[in-house]
Amino acid sequence: MSIQSEITRIQGLRNALRAKLVALGLAQSSADLEDCVTAVEGVENRGGVTGSIADKSTPYSVPAGYHNGSGTVSIAPAEQQKLLPGNIKQGVTILGVAGSYSGEGVNLQTKTVTPTKSQQNITADEGYDALSQVTVEPIPDNYGDVSGVTAGEGDVLANKIFVDASGAEKAGTMPNNGAVSATIDGLTTSTYTVPAGYHSGTGTVSLNGDIEAALAAI
Repeated sequence: MSIQSEITRIQGLRNALRAKLVALGLAQSSADLEDCVTAVEGVENRGGVTGSIADKSTPYSVPAGYHNGSGTVSIAPAEQQKLLPGNIKQGVTILGVAGSYSGEGVNLQTKTVTPTKSQQNITADEGYDALSQVTVEPIPDNYGDVSGVTAGEGDVLANKIFVDASGAEKAGTMPNNGAVSATIDGLTTSTYTVPAGYHSGTGTVSLNGDIEAALAAI
């Protein structure tokens, strides 16, 4: 074998080595044989690296260097112990573990409330998880605040209905006199007693002609 052919062979080996190192990001395309050897010597032998993941947001960083293929990365043992069927919702599978949790029994309460003029917040009592039903009673007869009512039966027209201060319905007893008309003679009768009750405002009380005749005879 000639010297030239040996040089050509070595150059071919250098080119193949350099191409591989460039592909791995360990050398420049202009690297000579010495640069390539330096780059190879700088690769650290990691052997079989073993790592673990304990947090889904914290990945495992693989160290640079040569790895022999026997290294492993797994979920941290403490986290693996949490991957139990009872900790996973039924119908969901996480990392090969099928869930069996279907929820706990819920203690529900039913309530009945009566409307008031104030806002009410209806919540479950202590010992209950939630409300299953709330029944709202009809509006009570005394729903309105009528405590200030001072009118009585005699203040309201007969047969007209009103609500008293207790909230009870009552019928009025005041007579409806409409338009009352009367006359007085001014001699023997000088006054007229107005009857109790409602008056329409069109009634009249007037003098008859007796006093005028008496004066004419003087």
